[in-house]
Amino acid sequence: MVFSFRKILIFGVIFLSLVLINQVSLGEKFSIEEDVLEVNFLDVGQGDAILINYQNKYQILVDSGISNKNILDELQKVMPAQDRQIEIVIVTHYDKDHVGGMRAVLENYKTRLFLDNGQFKKTESTTVVSDLIEKQKIENYAINEYSKIKIGEDLLLDFFNPDGEDWEANDNSIVFRMDFGENSFLFTGDAGFKTENDMINDQHNLDVDWLKVAHHGSKNSSGESFLKKVIPQKAVISVGKNSYGHPTEEVFDRLDSVGAETFTTLEDGLIQVNCRKDEECLLQIN
Repeated sequence: MVFSFRKILIFGVIFLSLVLINQVSLGEKFSIEEDVLEVNFLDVGQGDAILINYQNKYQILVDSGISNKNILDELQKVMPAQDRQIEIVIVTHYDKDHVGGMRAVLENYKTRLFLDNGQFKKTESTTVVSDLIEKQKIENYAINEYSKIKIGEDLLLDFFNPDGEDWEANDNSIVFRMDFGENSFLFTGDAGFKTENDMINDQHNLDVDWLKVAHHGSKNSSGESFLKKVIPQKAVISVGKNSYGHPTEEVFDRLDSVGAETFTTLEDGLIQVNCRKDEECLLQIN
């Protein structure tokens, strides 16, 4: 039974990639004059939420923070006026600080595709999310390592995790690389040392310009060997006031040792990165 379920998930992801390519190439919505990308690290407190805005028409939301109110407040700042659709929602894993605002997202924005790590954690809030996905008939797939999604000619998402191991939630976080022309990003969820070492052993291309630092700057993520493979120019930590000691000085020191300039949503608020295909991305702090 488990083997059959995994086969279905793998087929679903391959099919999803083909659907996205076809929809993007044929849909009028994507006939845009300028090739631009905006990555918004939303200030949702102690949690993760990132809105990727491609061509100012096509949105990907990665996680939703811990609060329905916070995610709606932040989305109103960055979503194009009158746009009530988010094309793809990605839940890296089902911890509350990553999925706590998802009910508000699904109730207020039409969602075309919902992607997760295949490790559903049943709680009162996630059950509401599951019911909304079913009620709204949203396409829902689990992502696996080596899945790829191409949007248009220039935006590529390459998934490095989960790889099918029965790990706990953080190490089963969805991790993916995003390439846009000359610019590259790595989004890491709450992945820890185990996942980092696995991605190194699998020889994934981890060298990127921008790193979304894992697990809010926890000392149990962003190891030295991993960062030496990533070598980010810029690093962003999504974090709010908390009792966990996040972000830790150890992580700041490790990032500094590889030459990364680090920003946090706790200190800097909403962090926006604006990119053109053949130019270096520009940072905007709000």
